[in-house]
Amino acid sequence: MGAPEKIIRMDSLLAELFKKRQWDKRLALHAVFRNWLQVVGPEIAERTEPQVIRGTVLWIAVSDSVWMQQLHLQKQALLEHINANVHGLEKISDIRFQIDATLGEGKMVAILPKQDAAPQPIDPEEQRGFERLIGAIGDAELRTRLLALWRKSHGGKPR
Repeated sequence: MGAPEKIIRMDSLLAELFKKRQWDKRLALHAVFRNWLQVVGPEIAERTEPQVIRGTVLWIAVSDSVWMQQLHLQKQALLEHINANVHGLEKISDIRFQIDATLGEGKMVAILPKQDAAPQPIDPEEQRGFERLIGAIGDAELRTRLLALWRKSHGGKPR
C-alpha cells in the first residue's frame, strides 16, 4: 500500500483554480449584475438590465429606443459610475445597448387606467350631438363605424 494522498481543502483548491484561470478578475466585473439597482438607481434599473460582459464590454438591454438614446447620451457618465462600483483591477471599457421591449412592462401596466367591469351608460344627449357631428359624412358604413368607436371610447352602451 502506498502512502495516503494529501488532503486538500476545497476552498484553497477553488482559490487556486480561480487564480490560475484569472476568474477572480472577471468575477469583480460581474458584480455589476448583482448590484445593478444600486449602481444605476431605480429609474434606470426599471428600464434596463445588464445582459452579458464580452471581454470588457458590458451589453445592456433597454426597454425602448427613447431610453436607449437617453442612455447613449449619458454613456460616459454611466460608464464612470459603473466602474466606480467595480472593485478590482479590470474595468468595463465600453457599454453597448440593445432593445428588449419586455423590460419596464410592469410600470406600463401600472399606469394604464383600470377598466370597469360593467360598461357605463352613455348619455343620449352626448350621443345625439356626436351623431349630428358625423351626419355630414356621406358614407353610411363610415358613420356607423365612427359611432361604434365613439361608444367604445365613452364606456360602452347607450342608456
